[in-house]
Amino acid sequence: MLRRLLPFFLLLIFTSCIDPVDTDLSTQRKHLVVEGYFTNEASLNFVRLSYSQPHSSPYNEFEEKAIVTVTSNEGEWYQFFYDKAGYYYPSTFGKATGVPGRTYTLNVTVGDQLYQSESVVMREPIAIDSVQFEVAEQTFAFPGEREQQLLPGYNVLVDYEDPAEEKTFLRWSFATQYEVRTQPQDYIHPFTGLPAPKECCTQCFLEENLEQLKVIDDRLTNGKKVLRQNVLFMPFEKYLGVKNKLTLYQHSISEDAYNFFRILEQQKLATGTVFDPPPAEVKGNITSVNNENEQVIGFFDVSGVSIRQVTILRNDIDYPFAPFRYPDDCEVMKGATRVIPEGW
Repeated sequence: MLRRLLPFFLLLIFTSCIDPVDTDLSTQRKHLVVEGYFTNEASLNFVRLSYSQPHSSPYNEFEEKAIVTVTSNEGEWYQFFYDKAGYYYPSTFGKATGVPGRTYTLNVTVGDQLYQSESVVMREPIAIDSVQFEVAEQTFAFPGEREQQLLPGYNVLVDYEDPAEEKTFLRWSFATQYEVRTQPQDYIHPFTGLPAPKECCTQCFLEENLEQLKVIDDRLTNGKKVLRQNVLFMPFEKYLGVKNKLTLYQHSISEDAYNFFRILEQQKLATGTVFDPPPAEVKGNITSVNNENEQVIGFFDVSGVSIRQVTILRNDIDYPFAPFRYPDDCEVMKGATRVIPEGW
């Protein structure tokens, strides 16, 4: 999901402009940043609390001692407990799920300060009817890398039926499990520059949440069958070199959430030129109950989710591309494991 992108883009929106500004960074105030998601799928529900930092600060600051709850208009009450890196997860993990049609509110207490979201109705999920793929080329930067490169890969396309009864707003999130094969026998020692082959290991498995800022409305498709909606690009390199299990989550979101994520998407695509539109004001839905003048950054997103999982095999891809190159033990890759996933 947006776990690393959200604080950065929110600060960018509040501070960006083309003309340089003479600012004393040492006097910048920090603000609470809230990123919260609550759905009908327990594994997607979490809250993250951090603080906006001056540009000169090399570290992230997280709130670790908050009391975090989600309540509903039906009297439901779910408490979230701190894990690490600012993340809070519900204590009743398998049972903390929303019900479409009910209204949910996020409550965060930090010390003697109470922060609260607007109450949000969970919308009915819209089913994904089918998933298709088409070969494409796109600029892409792998997680942890800044440099983008033009890569071949798959556009992931979905079909669904848009309901005519009401306005529809959708966003997508993704989780992937994939297998990689590396070349530890080609390892080069970083200090000597000489070959230093390793005996292990060539086969590993990884899991990632693919972060996208893709939202749409049904202004042009209300009540129609939507075909081949492009929701994701996956490069062949690394992700599709052997086997990939891709899980798609289609979120039915509120209009406020649509406007919030649409602005973030626009900021991500901006190139920083004079031709870019001026940064739009982003309006979160979280406020301080004790101090109405306190600026709180972030959003509590409540959505009804439909899920579709597909498996992609390298042997089924009718397109020539070079094997993934990683001349080292595959276990060195962040998050890699040699344990074969259940059901692989």
